[in-house]
Amino acid sequence: MKAGTLTVLLLLCGVLSLSAQQMSVSDFARLKRPLWKRSKVTVDKKMALLDLYTTEKGFAFVADGKTPAEAEEGEGVITLKLPHKTQFVTIKHPDYGQLMWRVPAKRLKKKKHYRATLDAYDPTKTYKLQQQWVVFDLLPRSVILTVDSTTTCLRDTGRVQRYLPVGRHSYRVEAPFYEAVEDTFLLTDTAKLVIPVRLQPFYSYLTVKVPWPGASCYVDHEPISETTYTSQRLAPGRHHVALFWGPDCYYEGMVNVARAEKKVLTLTMNDLYPRRLKREDRVAAEPMAADSMATRKQQLAETARNDSVVRYAPVTLKADDDSTEIWVDREPKGLGQWQGQLAQGFHLVNTRKGGQESLASYIWVEDEFPQELSLPVPQTSRGMLNVHSNVVGAMVLLDGQPVGLTPCVLQDLDASRRYEVSLVMAGYKRAKTKVQPKRNDLVDVFVKLKKK
Repeated sequence: MKAGTLTVLLLLCGVLSLSAQQMSVSDFARLKRPLWKRSKVTVDKKMALLDLYTTEKGFAFVADGKTPAEAEEGEGVITLKLPHKTQFVTIKHPDYGQLMWRVPAKRLKKKKHYRATLDAYDPTKTYKLQQQWVVFDLLPRSVILTVDSTTTCLRDTGRVQRYLPVGRHSYRVEAPFYEAVEDTFLLTDTAKLVIPVRLQPFYSYLTVKVPWPGASCYVDHEPISETTYTSQRLAPGRHHVALFWGPDCYYEGMVNVARAEKKVLTLTMNDLYPRRLKREDRVAAEPMAADSMATRKQQLAETARNDSVVRYAPVTLKADDDSTEIWVDREPKGLGQWQGQLAQGFHLVNTRKGGQESLASYIWVEDEFPQELSLPVPQTSRGMLNVHSNVVGAMVLLDGQPVGLTPCVLQDLDASRRYEVSLVMAGYKRAKTKVQPKRNDLVDVFVKLKKK
């Protein structure tokens, strides 16, 4: 009878052990503080701390078979507070059964922090990924990527990966001079998701094709490359083009460039002939040698004496409202509307109001027929600042006013003045710098924060 009872007990123990095999604890280790670094390991003066890494929930823990352990559940980890000199921990779960885990270090000590991995296995359930990879394939390579509520400023990366929970997520990709893209994606547990994002540019370029090698070309009074004759980024609208050979101007005109257009202006020999410009309208060319300056002045004097016939044409200029000043060749002409006679050739026109001034425009008076032109609204030239830091989420102050969190792009800023950019964040010293935006361009501003 005793032998039979013993056999039954052994069978029952075997069944319990089989149930316990659905759970296991591995990778036990003690968290130690490096001697050369500050401590980032949390400890308790009276208890031992044990981090159990697991994706499951619903566990109950008992220390040494008698003391229920306090458990704090986090994202993928359960932190236990166990009594000093704990030798084994009983782990219970309604689905996975019970496991008595003996501490490999013989006992857990107070003021110490340990870690281990708690694996649970149910042969009746199919394991599914709780998280999955998503890869963003980006063009341009430098963008600001926001996934859900997390924003990252990427520099020349092009590809970035995120490990996210399975389900639907939102994202936004933006970059200066590009149309932002905003959408959602569904992340499943079956395979990695690759999302190609191609931002469409909205800035423009102007390429001038010239028949003369070595000519100097200017767009909006700014020199462009003599190798490619392609301008920097341009805003949509009218732009002034001038072509110089030495000190002489052989072409000058206005070109309309559409949004995101790669405009090509092809000049032929028929388009090139010496222009006579007013001194204030000339584009600065290469400095002339002292010996050639006198010769050039003599040539200009002879040209002026020979140019005895000057033709004029009636021109009407209209501003946006009656309080806007109209300026012609840098001289005020009137308010709201001006009618008068202008000599044949190019003339500089713009508007002013309330301390603001429109970008300069040029009109070409070619014959004696009347012309009418609507002038642009006065506005200051605008630029952008790309503010970022070694800390994400710092408050950005522009001249003392909060404008966003790092990283951020500040748009529509006056390019004729300097701004004070300050960064503020708890635990860090306030940092600031002064910067002036560039017209129709982006200025990169990096402000480093230091801990207090």
